[in-house]
Amino acid sequence: MQPMVNLALRAARNAGQDLVRRLDRFDSYQSTDQEKAKFIADCTIGLEKGIIFELKKSYPEHNFQGRETGFNQGDAKQPTWQICVIDDIANFRVGIPSIAITLCCLNGGKAEHAVVVNPMNGDEFTASKGRGSQLNNRRIRCSQLHSLSDAIVGYTQPMSFNESAFEQRQRIQSLMSQGQELRNIGSNALSLAYTAADRFQAALLADVDEYSLQAGGLIAREAGCLLADIQGKPSLSSPANLIVSNPKLLRSLVSGSAE
Repeated sequence: MQPMVNLALRAARNAGQDLVRRLDRFDSYQSTDQEKAKFIADCTIGLEKGIIFELKKSYPEHNFQGRETGFNQGDAKQPTWQICVIDDIANFRVGIPSIAITLCCLNGGKAEHAVVVNPMNGDEFTASKGRGSQLNNRRIRCSQLHSLSDAIVGYTQPMSFNESAFEQRQRIQSLMSQGQELRNIGSNALSLAYTAADRFQAALLADVDEYSLQAGGLIAREAGCLLADIQGKPSLSSPANLIVSNPKLLRSLVSGSAE
């Protein structure tokens, strides 16, 4: 494992342990909506700052972009770390243990190293460009299935109500009407990582933000997945509606979700 990935993994692991401790001490049943919102804000901002502080000790010249704390630029020529402490907030708010801490190191705008950790169950996904992906220090590869009939397809639903969101819902309904096995775990970052690890054989994801796209996307690609928009084009920008799978299933998903 690369030194930068080791450092990022250690920072994410420490933040995850802190997050679990905070959850154990917080009584959501006796808390008001305002208290829950403050607790979530304290977790996301505090833990994000903690990760950045830990990374800065080893790489003080690097740049840091937190989902909640914003962009902290040092030397523009140096790599940039993107940090998201809780993906998916909706799951976290109600206690569903499907959340991810994501870290990604970008060099020249391209993802070089990535970490996606679920602190609730100990899953630790890592990847470095050109060196493959791992889950808990074991190499992972995406599914080699050629037929959607044998696949479990992950998906997430769009939160908006524009035309793009309507079309995405239509694609999901089309797959459901064909009797495909679909699963929604909420977190886009974990859905990408699950596809990389062959837990999902493919995924149809909505509104994927930059943090999940960069970190989860690198893990998926290094495990042999292709990522494309819903027309099958490889160019993606956040927030993205995308398909991820091996090449054979990608073609089936592009055509099957459009029926």
